[in-house]
Amino acid sequence: MPSRAFHAPSNAALAVLSSALRDLRISASANQRRNASHQAQGRANGAKDGPGKRLGAKKSAGEYVVPGNIIFKQRGTHWFPGDHCTMGRDHTIHAAAPGYVRYYRDPARHPKRQYIGIVFEKNQTLPQPPHAVRRRKLGMLAYQMPSSSIDQTASNITSVPPIETLEQSISARGVKAISEDGTLQGARLTLSSTYQYRQPNHDIARAAERKEVEAQKKGKTTRKFPEFKPGDRFRAWRRRSDRIARNKALKATKRKGKGNK
Repeated sequence: MPSRAFHAPSNAALAVLSSALRDLRISASANQRRNASHQAQGRANGAKDGPGKRLGAKKSAGEYVVPGNIIFKQRGTHWFPGDHCTMGRDHTIHAAAPGYVRYYRDPARHPKRQYIGIVFEKNQTLPQPPHAVRRRKLGMLAYQMPSSSIDQTASNITSVPPIETLEQSISARGVKAISEDGTLQGARLTLSSTYQYRQPNHDIARAAERKEVEAQKKGKTTRKFPEFKPGDRFRAWRRRSDRIARNKALKATKRKGKGNK
């Protein structure tokens, strides 16, 4: 029986077969996917106001709120509603009664939870002691009959109903600040749009000036540097020399820092 010998293909045949297969092969460029990049370049009409920018405390501790005011916006229950507060479907905590905001913990109710509540007077605190009488507003405020010996101007500013105060004009809302001993101070408090009694900005800015006047009456001064005198050229030259020396020392320190790097 004649033997069958295996003949290897020639190089020319292999080259023709490789060329044919190369034409049938799917190229890498045809199979490559390119995602759109216009979204990554930024929005045409400004960035989206996502929920992360709108979460957090809307009213700080001590601020006056009315029913319906949003106190805290959150995703989840980081804070829980306490006295006279409610929680919405999106975990937003609202005020259910007019009063002042308090952030607090109540270990008797839960060892780890933190609560937001509302009190009716500024000096009240939360949580209340166990078995204490609950303070219910019921649309009314408790008043004590004033006696003739007490001056009306020394009454507590928190005894003024906020609703009646808001109906007054701005000039009529102003009240004098009262210290603990009952004496009137120079500061004048006004009820702002955030339901807070605060000192006007122009009074705060002039506090240092009033301190200097009081110190000068006693023969002292609160100034860190002596008062500027237009005709004293020697003092001006000395202060200018000190400023130039400080600037030179600062530049030398910066050069040393760059050299060490």
